[in-house]
Amino acid sequence: MRIQSQRRAFTLVELLVVIAIIGILVGLLLPAVQAAREAARRMQCSNNLKQIGLAVHNYESAYKKFPPGNITDGPCCGTPSHTAWSVAILPFIEQANLDATYNHSLPLEHPDNAFLREQNLATYNCPSDPVAGQLLEPASGPRNGQRWRTSSYRGMGGVAWAPAGQYAYRRQWDSSDILNSECPVDRKGIFHWTGRINGQVNKFSSEKFGTISDGTSNTLMVGEYMTMTTPRRTTFWAYSYTSFVLSCMTPESRTLIPDYSLCAAQGDSNPCKRAFGAFHPGNLINFVRCDGSVNPLSPTLDMKVYWALSTIAGGEAEVESF
Repeated sequence: MRIQSQRRAFTLVELLVVIAIIGILVGLLLPAVQAAREAARRMQCSNNLKQIGLAVHNYESAYKKFPPGNITDGPCCGTPSHTAWSVAILPFIEQANLDATYNHSLPLEHPDNAFLREQNLATYNCPSDPVAGQLLEPASGPRNGQRWRTSSYRGMGGVAWAPAGQYAYRRQWDSSDILNSECPVDRKGIFHWTGRINGQVNKFSSEKFGTISDGTSNTLMVGEYMTMTTPRRTTFWAYSYTSFVLSCMTPESRTLIPDYSLCAAQGDSNPCKRAFGAFHPGNLINFVRCDGSVNPLSPTLDMKVYWALSTIAGGEAEVESF
């Protein structure tokens, strides 16, 4: 007589328990995986800024001055634009061939410079920036329906200001506004406008190491800007018109969040066009300073500290690194 062995299958309850356990394990592992991915993205972003800082130093070594923040010929706004710090350092980030395609005698808006402005450069893209690397038409300026490549890093122009009778931080360092006799010289940053208007000589020429009297370790050079809303207000690395490759310090915390629309809803929109912000944990914003070091700043940092870090010769006391 043969005895048949019976195979016992999983019951529905047991199967549901196994699925539940797998779900719990996945739920526990997913945040760790996401955190690891963001750590890798943040490290890559920091490395990009280190490369940018080194490139700026090499430019200064070659030309004995820092690159201009941006150049436009004529009064604000809508005048054709020329080079900017991010265009000027192309040969120093292994992009000499791309730089060779740039017709320096023509504005960046000219069709002959379309190839340059449409290039996607990994060095200028933070992996945490969902908009970086896209072809979009900037929100303002002489873009004439053209598309430009988005990016993640902006130069520090200085501390915003305004003539008497205007909102205190209405004027910035990215246009001929700075030729106004009321522009406070002690608020300038390392990168600012150096163009001309009606043949008038610009009293704000490109900076040198010797003009950074506040100390290179106490002076911000380039930082992150990305936005959750209004992608056409993000950073465009080859668009030197006013605010798209430069930002300025405004002592209002709303200008340190990665959300243009939320910032603009809280007051004058001009500072929001020149904001800094990032999507790293805690919304920490990576900056490379003039000594080449890279450090994150919190959007909740003391505004007096932020002000001091943003100028090259404001005469402020040394500030603590973050």
